[in-house]
Amino acid sequence: HIKKMRVLMLAAMAAAAQEGSAFLLSPSSSSFMKAQGSLSSPPGRFSGVTVRSSKLRSNHLCSIKASLQGQDVMNKFDAIGDSAIQKLMDALPLRESNHVEGLGASSWVEGSFSGSVQGWTAEPKVGWISKSSMKNSDGSSGSCNLAVLMGPSYDTPHLWVDMSVTPQEIVVNLDFPARVDLAANKDYIAEYYKSASAWYDSLMNNPATTPIAGGKGLNDRILASPMSLSLSMPKDQQSLDMIERAVDEQVSTWCSWIQGAREVNRMQRGSMFARDTQMQRMRFSSLFQRFQSVFPKDRAQQLAAAMVGPGDEQYVGSAGDNSE
Repeated sequence: HIKKMRVLMLAAMAAAAQEGSAFLLSPSSSSFMKAQGSLSSPPGRFSGVTVRSSKLRSNHLCSIKASLQGQDVMNKFDAIGDSAIQKLMDALPLRESNHVEGLGASSWVEGSFSGSVQGWTAEPKVGWISKSSMKNSDGSSGSCNLAVLMGPSYDTPHLWVDMSVTPQEIVVNLDFPARVDLAANKDYIAEYYKSASAWYDSLMNNPATTPIAGGKGLNDRILASPMSLSLSMPKDQQSLDMIERAVDEQVSTWCSWIQGAREVNRMQRGSMFARDTQMQRMRFSSLFQRFQSVFPKDRAQQLAAAMVGPGDEQYVGSAGDNSE
């Protein structure tokens, strides 16, 4: 049975490769999927061929019959993102920002893609929080992203969540990007990452998930923390339930950190601001380049600026010069 399904999948992927490819956008590091079609192609036609070398596990193949519709998966992604935002609101004084609306990115359409971005601030602890989603016209493929970017007054890690779906699979990218040089700050590892190790191990070693090897750009690899997870899984209800639990635990863990966070001293604040500035420059560059591979430059710039937040508008003017 498995051998037969493998043959069928390989045949489908080979046929799709003959018709050309573009990128299914997902703003996280490794989730830019090779997908059939382009902005000028008929909407909703994706092959879901991923740019990675790891093999899909046998349970991916056996779960095809129980595969969910892409729109159902996207609806669940949005619900998971909304739940995460509510949890953040319970922990922080979130204030909705007009930054995204000012950029014209709160709701957008480009070719066969459409999406939305929402943004909040929560100073002095958090500089920017964004929730974004995008999908193709028939809903078969899309992504939902949540980013929490700290301000320089506290050393708590950033928080990134990205969930993507193609006709073949679900891919999630989860991380707590560090704010300091970890090699020189063992106390930081003990304070934050050791407490998240069980969460990381439970997902990395889950038989329903396949770790994704490679596929990240240089900037993304630099920004990743020891807790960075890039996982592929079947497009079924079990996967969605697992993602919901994983994101809930990730956000709960982060909220416990931020509620107990202590302000850093003035000298640390200056060095942290300088480091965060470079990280955000790299993040903007990475988002811009990926969006530009599918969208016009103005749209790519708009979406990258909306996701990175108002504190980094100075990067927009030189977007094309920040190469990975």
